[in-house]
This record gives sequence, structure tokens and C-alpha cells, in this order.
Amino acid sequence: MPVCKNCKKRIDRFNKDRCPICGVENPFEGVSSDTIEITTSIDVDNINIDYNPRKKKKMLTLFCLAGITGIPFFYLHKKALGFIQIAWSLAIVSTISLLIWGFTNIPSAVCGVFGILGCYLVNIIIGLILYKTPNLKDGDGEFVI
Repeated sequence: MPVCKNCKKRIDRFNKDRCPICGVENPFEGVSSDTIEITTSIDVDNINIDYNPRKKKKMLTLFCLAGITGIPFFYLHKKALGFIQIAWSLAIVSTISLLIWGFTNIPSAVCGVFGILGCYLVNIIIGLILYKTPNLKDGDGEFVI
């Protein structure tokens, strides 16, 4: 809480015109009770708003087509999650491929295809979950519409 410049007592900011204890006018130093009309100092006709929000439909499309590469997270300006998605996708593809190859007699190339398809399925599920998330924000703190 600020103090009065005259009596040095603590007073609240609502008493900026007169101190309730000693009665001095303008008890705060450097604070005046004058207000200005903010609309007179801002030219509202020449405001240039460059707002290009991210779209949920485009995000979902990116998850369905290129989710394995982390591009959807880069689109949302979440670079760290994009790199994590790349590593996660490589781990999913290799795990699924090795599991199928280890327990069956299927050739390793076909197991790799199954691993990639499994990774695409996981990315589509992640995209659908994010698509249904209300009030989703991108890396800049803007809402994804």
C-alpha cells in the first residue's frame, strides 16, 4: 500500500485526492487524479490487425496425412512437441515392426509397412483428440478455431 507524503501513514489507492488521516490534498507524490480519454490518443481508423488464427480442420488434416513427421505440431507453433512427435513416431514404427517380425514369419519389409500404418493410426487418434479439445491454444497462446 502507498503512504501519504505528509503524515507517512499507509492509505489505500482510492484516497488519491485527499488523505483520510491528515487531510492533505494529493497525498501521493507524482500521482494526479487527472484522467485522459484514451480514444483521443489512438487512431482507431488506421489499426492494422494481422491475425491469422490456426484452424482445427487443417490441423486434423495434417495429423491424418503427415502426422508421422511432426508437421501438425510445427503448424501449431509447438516446435518441442514436433521434435518429440518425430522421435515418438520412430519409436512406434520400430516397436510395432519388431513385435510383428519377432512373433510371425512375415518379412521385415512388410513388418515395416505395418509399423508405419500403426503409427499413422496413432497420429489420427491424437489429431481427433486435439480436434475435439475445447479452447485449444497454439504455441503463441492464440485459440485454434
